Amino acid sequence: MPNYSAEELQSINRQKRNNTLKKYLFLFSIIGLQLLFFVVFYVIVNFNSILMAFQLKTKTTTIWTFDNFTRMWDEFFGDKDKTELILALTNTFKFFGLGLILFPVGFITSYFMYKKILGHSVYRLVFFIPSILSAIVWSTIYKEMVAVEGPVVKFLMWITGSDEPMILLGDPAYALKTVMGYTIWMGIAGNFILYGGAMSRIPVDVIEAGQLDGIGWLREMVQIIIPLIFPTMGTLLLLQLTGIFTASGNILFLTGGAFDTTTISYFIFQSVYKVPETSNKYNYASAVGLVFTLLTLPIVFFTRWLLDKIEDVQY
Repeated sequence: MPNYSAEELQSINRQKRNNTLKKYLFLFSIIGLQLLFFVVFYVIVNFNSILMAFQLKTKTTTIWTFDNFTRMWDEFFGDKDKTELILALTNTFKFFGLGLILFPVGFITSYFMYKKILGHSVYRLVFFIPSILSAIVWSTIYKEMVAVEGPVVKFLMWITGSDEPMILLGDPAYALKTVMGYTIWMGIAGNFILYGGAMSRIPVDVIEAGQLDGIGWLREMVQIIIPLIFPTMGTLLLLQLTGIFTASGNILFLTGGAFDTTTISYFIFQSVYKVPETSNKYNYASAVGLVFTLLTLPIVFFTRWLLDKIEDVQY
């Protein structure tokens, strides 16, 4: 090893410190702004919303209290008739159930696209179009389709033999079902890209070996495809369950929450942006969001623990 003088060693150490500092400055320049945005617009905002759930504001001061949670309890279990919050929770569960139904439908549809059935290119285009255009465009198209003079209403009048047109988005008897119809239309192709990417990574040799053994499409899907792409399916299922209390349709553009179509997420939005200005509208919305977040956490953690028990297939 070369013999360095004290001054040379100091210079070498100084250079190492400078290089280290430059490295960290470079890393901070890449992630620093994003980290700042995360802290300001996510951590601080969410922490502040938790604090607001326990606050009530007066003209002169802020009171720490559980009144927001008491109000929510009364909304659910009080002696009053069916409240908007109960209606919102009921509709949320309906949309969540619809999402669970669409989950296997999306997988099966992706599987047949993967198998390149007759006309698969056309089907793929039809299914992908809703993902390309904006939600506002499709909401406008859908509203015209289900309008009083629209083709959907005329078709329903024809098959029912009725002379009275139905107001699908303006009648509580039909409005929620009509919004759910839009959700089905938009949701079938929701996970096409993820499913398609997972299936495309399956070795061709595995599929050909199954075909040589004479298995049909059902056994291939159940015994080969599902085990090989289960990590992707598990992740999507976990994401589905995280939205158990935030499941919703395109209510804002279609009905504006009217005609018994509101959900929990829209109820919170409406409480903040559409309720007349009061000193505590943010506080009650924060309490509602906090309660349903706490209810979601054990469901998500249990599902994650359960999915981790299933051994992944390596290929």
